[in-house]
Amino acid sequence: MNWYRHYPGFAIGLTLCGLVAAGEIALGVERWMASRAEATRLQQRRAELEGMGQLNPAPTREVAAAIEADLAGAQAALASMKAELSGQPATTEKLRAAKVPAARTDAFFDLATYVERVKEAAAKAGVQLRPEAARAGFAQYANEGPETDRIEPVFRQRQLAEHLMTLLLEARPEAILAVRRERPRTQAEREAEAQAVANGQPPPAPEGGDGPDFFALDPRGSARVPGFVETSAFRLSFQGETAALRQFLNRLAAFELPFVVREIEVEPVSAEDVAADGPVAAPAPVIALPNVAPAAREAAPAPAKGPVQTPLVPKSTSRFTVTVEHLELLTPPPAEGGAEATNP
Repeated sequence: MNWYRHYPGFAIGLTLCGLVAAGEIALGVERWMASRAEATRLQQRRAELEGMGQLNPAPTREVAAAIEADLAGAQAALASMKAELSGQPATTEKLRAAKVPAARTDAFFDLATYVERVKEAAAKAGVQLRPEAARAGFAQYANEGPETDRIEPVFRQRQLAEHLMTLLLEARPEAILAVRRERPRTQAEREAEAQAVANGQPPPAPEGGDGPDFFALDPRGSARVPGFVETSAFRLSFQGETAALRQFLNRLAAFELPFVVREIEVEPVSAEDVAADGPVAAPAPVIALPNVAPAAREAAPAPAKGPVQTPLVPKSTSRFTVTVEHLELLTPPPAEGGAEATNP
């Protein structure tokens, strides 16, 4: 090592050259490794591009524009369906704007007033209200109002029941036999049902026991989707001719409120049953004689009775049971995680 001491400049230069060479080697190895990584990534991208090229439809700008147009059309169709399933805006907004009773006493008088309105309308239309229909579906609250947590759902059911009773009375059946409804559920019960369905469990049964006002709609025939579609079902039984059923269904088809018919049961009624039930007698026809004095009217001869013609298809009386379901679209809750949920 003595030559380092004798030739210090040469030694320093040689050391610097060695360091530069080592740096160049290290840089070359790093660049080589980076190029290998880029080459591997390029192969992956080429494989992905070839796979995307085999997709049908191909991911081109034209296809993307067509997909956006289809999405806009689907959103427009969804908005139209929501508008149709909301019923007529005037009727729907009137029901939503109604003030919910604040206390059990207020709810009791609201139901009592509803029952009186139904009885007055039935008497005016000449329709009998049988004992099971005397309280128009709310016999449970004949003496007291609903529980505090059920005031709002019972009030909404009363609004829907009154709408149905109005349409049915306008159809003028001979008698209304029974009015039944689904058991009202509180907000807590609805949330528990939605949570159970989300967890893949059967929904819990509503509380309150059985009663003459209630019936259970088969879940397989219901449009209820917890958290998205809320429903309320009613079952009306009445007696009359087929024309009454036809008019009632036509009024429901007007879709003032979003009611859908789930089931119709028809049971013929014999003449003995009609006589035993004591149907409402039709008023006697009045023959008007215009421009004739009262005395002359009294002396006017009765119209001659012609031969009685028997119709080919005699009118028959039947018992009808119609099950309907009211639909209410709910605003779905936002997805958990927001934008992160869309990331793969």
